[in-house]
Parts: sequence; C-alpha cells; structure tokens
Amino acid sequence: MSPSFASEATRARVRREGRWNGAVTSRALPDSSDEVAALAPDLRVRMAKIWLSQAATEARVATSFGRIHESLVALGADAGLIALSARAVDDEHRHAALCEELAGRYAGRVIGPHPTLPDAGPQHPRATSETQRRALWVVGQCALNETFAGAYLSTAWRGATAPLARAALRELLEDEVDHARVGWAFLASSDASIRDQVSDWLLPLAVCNLRAWRRLDLPDDQSLAGLGVPQRSDAHEALTDALRGVLVPGFAHVGLDTTALERWIAQGAPV
Repeated sequence: MSPSFASEATRARVRREGRWNGAVTSRALPDSSDEVAALAPDLRVRMAKIWLSQAATEARVATSFGRIHESLVALGADAGLIALSARAVDDEHRHAALCEELAGRYAGRVIGPHPTLPDAGPQHPRATSETQRRALWVVGQCALNETFAGAYLSTAWRGATAPLARAALRELLEDEVDHARVGWAFLASSDASIRDQVSDWLLPLAVCNLRAWRRLDLPDDQSLAGLGVPQRSDAHEALTDALRGVLVPGFAHVGLDTTALERWIAQGAPV
C-alpha cells in the first residue's frame, strides 16, 4: 500500500466527519511515483505549493458549508437538502485531505497540515432580515460559487493529461456538482417570498463570486495545463460561459429577475 502524504491532523478531521473514515477519496488514486519522478524539481515544488494552498481553500469551504447547513435548518428547507449540506461539510474536509495528499506526493513528504484561512462569511449588512441573509448565503455559496467551481474544474480536467491530476480533479468535480444542486433545489422549492428576497441581490452576488474566481493565480500559458492547472484565459472563458449559459437561465427558470444580471454580462461582466 502506498504511504499517505496527507497530514494526520487533516485525515483525523475527515474521520471525525464519519463518512469516509479518513479516506481522502471515494476511489483510489493512481500510483504516481513514476509520473512525479519525471518532473523537474522546481516544478514539483511549484505543484506542491499549489495543492497545499488549495487544501486550505477546501477546508475554508467546509466551514462555509457548516453555515449553509445551519441556514437550511433555520429556513425549514427540505430534509434531503439539509442532509446533503451536512454531507458537503464532510466532502470539503475530504477535499482538503485530497489536496494535501497531492501536495505531499509532489513534495515527496508530508508537508501539511495546510494553513487555516480566516472565514468570517459574507456579512450582507444591507439584508433586511436574518431569513434574507441566510437565503443569500445558500444561493451565493451553492448556486453561484459551486457552479463556478464546476466550470473551473471541468476546464482543468479537460486539459489535464497526468493521471494523478485527472483522478483528483474528477473527485473534486463530482462533489461540486452535487453542492451546486443544493442552491438550485433550494430556490426551486422555496416560496415566492424567499425568491423575491434574492432577486435584487443576483448582480452583487455574481460580481463578488466572479471577482474571487478571476483572482486565481493561474499561468498565462499552457505550461501547467497537463498537470490540472489551466491557462488563465481558458479558465476565465469557462467562468463567463457558466455565467451566461448556466446561471442566467437557471435563475430565470426558478422565477428570479435576471434583467440586471444580463445587462452586466452584455457589458463584459466587469468586476
């Protein structure tokens, strides 16, 4: 059995969540020893840093999904969505362990635990009620952020040629699709009063989410695409396509007013 390169602290967090018993993936990752050994030392160092940074981001998303779970309970959401949001907390801790595993494989040693990123959560000070604030958390994190995540990961997976990267990206992508569904199902099953409280916020939510995704530190060329890190222009194109082809029609389908959102996209979606 191959040694684990995820830190024990991160694996223990996955075990505490209970569903995966410390496993970093739902299926085994391929043996990557020859693949990694063939890379230049400086490239291995770079990839280790990228994946360790991603581990920290995934752990912060786990905290965010804890907030989503609490919000869905408070909003009286469907029991299935509440259960899925609870599972998402586990998924994101597992993602953090998976990213640490890749960082360690490139480094050739355990280099975690990942740093802890601050997460105060979106404040939405202009929200008129706690109900509205919680609904905005669910829509912003799930329908918007996780949809963008799916677009980014799909682009990364399509460009990846390394078996290790493709396996890891597939694991992440499969879960993010389910996480996005939490937001869409919440909107579809909510009464009109909830949807009315979200409509006017679609544009600021989209701007904030897209700004964060466009700030990703990505290469200007295809040098890392085979290892699962897409070129900046390809990633940005995928995000814009998701905005235009998934988010706008999705919001319109559940009865939200997308007029301001469409006008912003027509202007080039400036952030």
